[in-house]
Amino acid sequence: MIRWRLGRDPLYSEMARLQRGMEDLFEALASGRPTATSPWWSNANLFPLLNVYEREDCYIVTAEIPGIKKDDLEIKMEGDTLSLKGERQHQQPEGQAAYHRRERAKGSFQRSITLPGKVDPQKVKANYKDGVLTVTLAKEPAALPKQIDIVTE
Repeated sequence: MIRWRLGRDPLYSEMARLQRGMEDLFEALASGRPTATSPWWSNANLFPLLNVYEREDCYIVTAEIPGIKKDDLEIKMEGDTLSLKGERQHQQPEGQAAYHRRERAKGSFQRSITLPGKVDPQKVKANYKDGVLTVTLAKEPAALPKQIDIVTE
């Protein structure tokens, strides 16, 4: 019979690691704002943050993309999928400067979403103002609701 000491049992170590991971996850979810160093969020591609909503004749996608030039953005429609792609350049402070905190990421990003219905690719419009990209996607005419008149005989 082998006697394991508390803290040296491989099963205990693995359970303790799992418990720490779960605590980190619940803390990140409860705070509503995941930290960049959190292992649960480090591989998540959550940039840019998107909102998608629907009107009777179109879908509207808004994306928060502050600090990016219009020329550094690429928008594509393929079937019912909208793709946003771009690159955020590093902004070096002028003169001699040392960072105390650096949270703004640099580098390329890509985000694709599948829309809930068919859109007319010829009627897609994009507007970029104050760091918010707004893409308006007109629905295909066949997807629009049609009022049907009732005829009496």
